[in-house]
Amino acid sequence: MLHHPNIVEIKHIMLPPSQREFKDIYLVFELMKSDLHHVIKANNDLSPKQHKYFLYQLLSGLKYIHAANVLHRDLKPKNILANADCKLKICDFGLARVSFSDAPSTIFWTDYVATRWYRAPELCGSFFSRYTPAIDIWSIGCIFAEILTGKPLFPGKNVVHQLDLITDLFGTPEAEAIAKIRNEKARRYLGNMRKKPPVPFSRKFPNVDPSALRLLERLLAFDPKCRPTAAEALSDPYFNGIAKTELEPSIQPISKIEFEFERRRLSKDDIRELIYEEILEYHPQMREECLHPEDQTTFLYPSGVDRFRLQFAHLEEHHVNGERRLPLQRQNISLPRERVSPTENNNDAHDIDFQSRGEDKSAHLFKSASISASRCVGVLPKEKSEAEETSSEVKNGVDGLSQKIAVLQT
Repeated sequence: MLHHPNIVEIKHIMLPPSQREFKDIYLVFELMKSDLHHVIKANNDLSPKQHKYFLYQLLSGLKYIHAANVLHRDLKPKNILANADCKLKICDFGLARVSFSDAPSTIFWTDYVATRWYRAPELCGSFFSRYTPAIDIWSIGCIFAEILTGKPLFPGKNVVHQLDLITDLFGTPEAEAIAKIRNEKARRYLGNMRKKPPVPFSRKFPNVDPSALRLLERLLAFDPKCRPTAAEALSDPYFNGIAKTELEPSIQPISKIEFEFERRRLSKDDIRELIYEEILEYHPQMREECLHPEDQTTFLYPSGVDRFRLQFAHLEEHHVNGERRLPLQRQNISLPRERVSPTENNNDAHDIDFQSRGEDKSAHLFKSASISASRCVGVLPKEKSEAEETSSEVKNGVDGLSQKIAVLQT
């Protein structure tokens, strides 16, 4: 599924040292310098063009996710990676779930403070909730409002405070909308709430493009049925002249067959074997040997974890008297290079052609007059070489190598 320019890509999964006894899985993702939370915090003068480009990327990635029948369920600025050239990528699918129309829709929802600020009102106070892709649309609306203002829209301290903040902006919801709240206490609280008038978005968000506010109001509709899908939002007049739906990557919905194993009673060893088979998808040259060992005489390939341990062991052995040295055979890398495909810039066709329309699509996040590059996302100046950059990264991480080696050896 992770083949979209606005979704973080898994580059590699390291092969465990043992097929039946491994306890850890090491995934290698493409490198992004920061996340949207830090970009918003460091840049207080993002331009309207950047606002539009950010939202377009988020909706494009979300459209792809929802087309696969997947709900992200934890969209927030910290789960959106960013580069200095304004490229965004959705990450952290730890709470994501597949959504099938004929499947039971009551699923456990993890409650913690960081997510509450971006949680749709129909989920407030509910640990078991029926929900639709509209919950992700609400989160995108909250994120967009934060991009526009530089601060969270609904920073609730608890469920009650969260509902107060939402109704302070939108007014007291209609009885029909309140009835869709799953939590009984939340329904009662809203039903007994004094009548509040809605606040016009033009007053809440002064000096913002009116077309942006109209789309924001749609994304943040209290009733989930009134929120647009990601595809519908991309067709909003706000994106007139820049949307290129014909270039949007497509994906087939995930089949229920791929999750058939969830209906079986599986032991820990069974689950470990299924995970190992999935890892082998990233090691096609070893797949046959691992799955059919009776046809092979031996299996001598060193695992990715073994290589990881050996490479960092050198630093552990040579970090004496405060001196830090890199092994001669590994000046620029700390993970197995031959198994990690180089980054390919295949996404140019998908990018919005802002420049051809008089809009600077690649407006650099470091061009802000109010901040320095180091305060924004911590990217080193371009004149530094790759070796210098890597040496600095390794130097900063040496102090914790003893703990990493100990974990790998257990």
